[in-house]
Amino acid sequence: MTLAELVAQVYIKATGKVSTLTSTDTKYQKILAIANQFISQWENTTGVDWSSLYEREHSIGTISATATYDLDDDIRKLSDTRGDYVQIASATDDDNCVHYDIVPADTLSRYGSGSKVCAQIGRTLVFRDAFTSDSPVYGGTIYAPIYLYAEPLASANDEVPVDIPQWLVIMTAAEYVRNDATKQNQYPNLVAEAGALLDRMIDDNDAQVNEAYIPFSPLGRSW
Repeated sequence: MTLAELVAQVYIKATGKVSTLTSTDTKYQKILAIANQFISQWENTTGVDWSSLYEREHSIGTISATATYDLDDDIRKLSDTRGDYVQIASATDDDNCVHYDIVPADTLSRYGSGSKVCAQIGRTLVFRDAFTSDSPVYGGTIYAPIYLYAEPLASANDEVPVDIPQWLVIMTAAEYVRNDATKQNQYPNLVAEAGALLDRMIDDNDAQVNEAYIPFSPLGRSW
């Protein structure tokens, strides 16, 4: 579903009227703002990491003489799924890769020096020890399993990132009518309808997560 299709469906769901709204129309802009608000709510659903926002091998940067590496703004979090780990591909030997277990931030300091562990602390990836210029992986590329933020909608042809786009249609329509004295009685029914779709999305996502899990290999290699 594109943004243009979303706007049309939200408008008819909320008002019962068919209308082709232009991007400069205040109604269009209101629907767009509400939809992006609910995309943000969806991607931050408590206790849910959406598989559709998961990237198994995301390049974080290259190893330098430090222990901390900033995460890009589009990264929501490192994966904490059992079996996921950070890997560093050697800068000089494509067949050499070292993996580091991802541990909770408050346990990182409990590991001894030299332990191949790392953690997300705030907006940084932190390794147990700082690397030096003579480290075997110095200059290597860091690959990490991450969850991204969804792209907000902006242009008419942008694709809705939500797993079941109809959830976004209904929630946006509900908010659109919430303060309208003539239509606000629709609000509870719309929210209930959307809630059923959210439950379905979560169930579908859990089913994907529970499938046989294969740890990632950057660039398709088997290390």
